[in-house]
Amino acid sequence: MDKSKEAYMLNGAQDGQAVIDEAIGNLIGETVCVSYTTTRNERLGERANFEPQISVQGELEGSKETRRYRVLIDDNTYSYFYADSIWSMGQDVGKRAVVYID
Repeated sequence: MDKSKEAYMLNGAQDGQAVIDEAIGNLIGETVCVSYTTTRNERLGERANFEPQISVQGELEGSKETRRYRVLIDDNTYSYFYADSIWSMGQDVGKRAVVYID
């Protein structure tokens, strides 16, 4: 997504997989934060939220055709995922996108 656009928050259950597929595909080559968390409530994103979470930030690589994506930092720090693993994603103006997977 172009960082000058409006902030957004997508929910796979509400917005549908096609919207998620389009949004993640548009982020290839951008810096994103991929977050694996089981927290799916109003506390998501709060600094005081200490529910289990693992995040990796780096350049998003992948393919719209295969719907396979990754963020690779080194041999020990990476995240591989499918587009249908994304249950939510969002981005504030001027910030990197956050992609929530399960």
